[in-house]
Amino acid sequence: MDRELTLRDYGRVLWRGRWLILATTIAAALAGLALSFARTTTYTATARVSLGQATTISGIPVGTPATAPATAPDVLGSDALVERVAARTGVDAERIRDGVDFSVPRTPGAQAGNQPAIATIRFTDRDRSVAQEVVNAYAEAVLQTATARVGRLQSVYRRRIAERERELRQLDARAAAAEQGLRRAATDQALAVWQTLLLAAQDRMAQVRLDLANQELALLKSQEIEQPQLVSRSTETTSSGSPAARLRATVFAGVIGVILGVAITFAWRGSPAGRAATA
Repeated sequence: MDRELTLRDYGRVLWRGRWLILATTIAAALAGLALSFARTTTYTATARVSLGQATTISGIPVGTPATAPATAPDVLGSDALVERVAARTGVDAERIRDGVDFSVPRTPGAQAGNQPAIATIRFTDRDRSVAQEVVNAYAEAVLQTATARVGRLQSVYRRRIAERERELRQLDARAAAAEQGLRRAATDQALAVWQTLLLAAQDRMAQVRLDLANQELALLKSQEIEQPQLVSRSTETTSSGSPAARLRATVFAGVIGVILGVAITFAWRGSPAGRAATA
């Protein structure tokens, strides 16, 4: 009767190969530590920009290529932005493309396209000061581009507000003139004319005031919700040569060493399942 295999059977094999597993773990960890010292130290600077929340005229959030988390990274890496940052910082455009990285995480529980998006911009370079200068310049360029897009919409609201305010002044003057005409009317016919003019002016004033309130609300909504913002600039960098980074590299290499040692042990000693199959 075949005996059922248990974890203890596998444990016995691993215990027999414990020195091999330990040796591969130590060797891999030392190799990872050595590689962390051998490779060129790089510095990573980080900045964050709120891309704003695009909405419809009625205020419903919508996704656009420049704000949706799925597409915003592609827009942020456009040639136009890279060239603008290169011109501002004097750093080669290819160097910027190679070192820049974007992430626009989705808000948990929100729909993919209808959510506020905060872009995290990272730039990695061998020069600490260049890393900070480029990432901050990139954040400013992203903010200017996003602000210009929203600014065009806000300019429409401001123009319509100015038009409505100007029309209200004209209607107010027209209503005042109609009221004076009513007081001076000498005949019923003249009185009826002035009353008609006054009612028309008052009716139009009510419509204009309503539209003016809507435009002012839309402008406020745009300023409070849609307006992009610079969340944070880079004030420091993280280094690939820091003790924490070297420790992570060593631990990661050690884990690989453990896996490699276990695989070699089973290949050398033979797994319990394999032995049972050949028995």
